[in-house]
Amino acid sequence: MKLILFVVFVFFSFLCTAKEQMTWYAYNQPPAYIFEGKFKNQGFINLTQEILIKTLTQYHHNTEQVTVGRFLHQLRLKENACVLGLYKTPEREKYILYSDNALMHRGLHVLISKKKAQHFKLTSPLDLAELLQKHNLSTIVIQGRSYGNMLDNILNKNLENVLSRSSQSNSQLYKMLALNRFDFLIDYPSTAAYAFKSKLLKSDDYVLLKINGIPSYIESSVGCSKTEWGYRAISAINIALKKEKNTKAYLDALLSWSSNLSDREDFIKFYYQEFLFPQSPKN
Repeated sequence: MKLILFVVFVFFSFLCTAKEQMTWYAYNQPPAYIFEGKFKNQGFINLTQEILIKTLTQYHHNTEQVTVGRFLHQLRLKENACVLGLYKTPEREKYILYSDNALMHRGLHVLISKKKAQHFKLTSPLDLAELLQKHNLSTIVIQGRSYGNMLDNILNKNLENVLSRSSQSNSQLYKMLALNRFDFLIDYPSTAAYAFKSKLLKSDDYVLLKINGIPSYIESSVGCSKTEWGYRAISAINIALKKEKNTKAYLDALLSWSSNLSDREDFIKFYYQEFLFPQSPKN
């Protein structure tokens, strides 16, 4: 009898203390996510995610590396998981729940060789549609990735000039750009800076040009599966974000790979004035 009571006690103690699983999907995109090499797990999303994980102690966490297309497919299937750094799109909102803003990024630019920029007399900011249509230049996108609603619409209207690749890393894209497999890449300044630092591209040979209509800074969220589990997860994540975004450690994580860029002070100003206090959408 004592043995039975002991087993029952242990069983119910386990039920009370067992933690829910939270799987974080990610893909190798230095310097956002870094999963290999000297700076493994030191990407700015790696660091911010780790801050959130330390606060979300009610969950057992694990990270699974997959392609963008793969994790979107899994979320469509209502797999209980989350992704840090997702943009909202009308299509994604059908099957993904979003947290409050969680990350802050510099706006996307066009990364192109200086020779081509000079040949086509390109200046900053440029018109992406004109680049694809008037100049008939080509680019490449990662399957499933969103570049924001405006750029997605332009790209979708010019598919004959847009290559598509399923990839877990940007490294191959830079190699293809260097080999002239396509003409330009839509890229973040911090990502391009990492490519130059890693010698995937020669910095003297390329230029970053702003794109018309793209703000200097943009925000993204945590996205979780649109399930009962997902609603609970987003609620917990929003509580963690409210606590952690006000800390110096969170800002330092976001700045970790771009603190040497010329707009550092503007980035910090936007962080404190806009990112921490987002405006409610107007009706």
